[in-house]
Amino acid sequence: MESPDLLGLTASLASSTLILAFVAGLMPRLVGDEPNPVVGIRTKSTTSSPEAWRLAHQIARPLLRLTMWTAVAGMCMQVTIGVVTGFGSVVSAVASTVVFLAVLLVLLFAGLKGDAAAKSLQP
Repeated sequence: MESPDLLGLTASLASSTLILAFVAGLMPRLVGDEPNPVVGIRTKSTTSSPEAWRLAHQIARPLLRLTMWTAVAGMCMQVTIGVVTGFGSVVSAVASTVVFLAVLLVLLFAGLKGDAAAKSLQP
């Protein structure tokens, strides 16, 4: 049974997942060597010095890549489920929710690991 509401939820979560993956993919290329006001892991620790900034993003880089791959695998799974059960089905909506949360958690973990690395440099 297809539902327009579930289709909207699935589409919203899928597009949000793609945005998170896009941000995770671009971040290592855009952060630079010095703290900036626009892009990067922006915490008190990471912006305290250029060394902390570089270390935080160096530590987070593999997890940012993992964020992208999680999104790719999840989107493939979502498309497969959508084709089989319908994109407006409960199963498709649940899959899109799970994929979005997985991608968000990996991205948050990248930020936390980067922040922890930056904190290790502080006296």
